[in-house]
Amino acid sequence: MLEQFDRCLKSVNLYLKFLEAVITGKSFVEITRLIPCLILCLISNFKTLSLLYYGRHNNEFVVTMRSLLLNQMQVEEKEHRLRKELIDKHVLILTSISKKISYVIVLGLLMFALAPAFIIIPHYFKTDEVKLEMPFIAYYPFNEFDLRIYPWVYFHQVYSAVIAMIMVYGPDCFFFTCCTFIHIQFSLLNNDMERIITEETPRYDKTKFKKLAVRHIELMRCVNLLEKIFSKSILFNALTSSVIICVTGFNVLVVDNIVMMASFTAFLIFGLMQIFLYCYYGDTIMRSSMEVSTSIYNSLWYNIPAADRKGFLIVIIRAQKPCALTANGFFKMNLSAFASILSKSWSYFALLKTMYHPE
Repeated sequence: MLEQFDRCLKSVNLYLKFLEAVITGKSFVEITRLIPCLILCLISNFKTLSLLYYGRHNNEFVVTMRSLLLNQMQVEEKEHRLRKELIDKHVLILTSISKKISYVIVLGLLMFALAPAFIIIPHYFKTDEVKLEMPFIAYYPFNEFDLRIYPWVYFHQVYSAVIAMIMVYGPDCFFFTCCTFIHIQFSLLNNDMERIITEETPRYDKTKFKKLAVRHIELMRCVNLLEKIFSKSILFNALTSSVIICVTGFNVLVVDNIVMMASFTAFLIFGLMQIFLYCYYGDTIMRSSMEVSTSIYNSLWYNIPAADRKGFLIVIIRAQKPCALTANGFFKMNLSAFASILSKSWSYFALLKTMYHPE
């Protein structure tokens, strides 16, 4: 909670600095430099508070997923090997994505933390004057460039940036992990549905089908829980992503300092990866949930009595309505939504370029 309070103070500082920059007529580039950091602080606070507020749903989701996993432990050796290969494949993808995001975050933080040194040292050799700089532009009720205060403020800014990124990436990582687990469970369910009636096992096991139908219901409930937990933060993330992408892209274009350019490039890559993964995993859940009906259709359903086909038909009809993660109900998170966000970002970027008139 102390870290959360510290982040709130940092957000207020950035907001005050942003208002001061607008009121006092600061340069256009300086104002656009403030926007990504301000939005990042707001996102970190919003996501963390959202997870805390929906803590009961988090626990319910984890318990449901654990029960689904434990109920599938007793399987044949051949089936167990196939399941392990499927799980390992998707877990490997998740691990690879997490590592890449971590590298981008660390690179961006290092660039912002080292930026003052790359500005102060060349300026000193040119003018023999020490002009102190901060990693981030922020508002303070005192002179932060006083040599007695500067080191403490500098480390506080770096520390706050690290906490902010953890508070952004932590909920994101939890979301990606939950989506991966749901996708794995849907894939396993699809495999079981397709193999419930085969040439090798022509006998229809009604009890097994009921268990699979219950698994399908539980998975749909898990998606609904995930929707309750993340829908509001997804909406906030989606609304601000266009602004972050266009502003960071603009700063990469106009900033003449190489270190700052690298910092905003890392910021831009992280923003693009974040919203893309939200849309990608949302799209993955939609597709895997709809494949349940295809899996049932691919089984030898025509070899069972007509009376027993009614259960198959009910599951097929329900599975044709995809389980979707939305931005608080406004739109579904899928690859089409990502294309729309990129389109809006490009429009905002073109507007910023039109408004920018370098002296």
